[in-house]
Amino acid sequence: MIEISPTTGLMLYLALTLIAILGVWLYSHYHSRKRCFMPPEKELIVCEFCLFAFLDTGAKKITKCPRCESFNKSR
Repeated sequence: MIEISPTTGLMLYLALTLIAILGVWLYSHYHSRKRCFMPPEKELIVCEFCLFAFLDTGAKKITKCPRCESFNKSR
């Protein structure tokens, strides 16, 4: 049987725990980069009055702001 001191055992336990947490973080970080939010056929519109940015379909000529409910011309 391998004998180790309590200090060495604690250091090994903390190192392995840190490596496991780092591995899970790297795995989730690189897999979340593949899932990018791309709204289909939506356009970013900025309200002319309150400067609120919102997504809306580009098919409409006049859009309504969800915050101040004013009408805006789309480009």
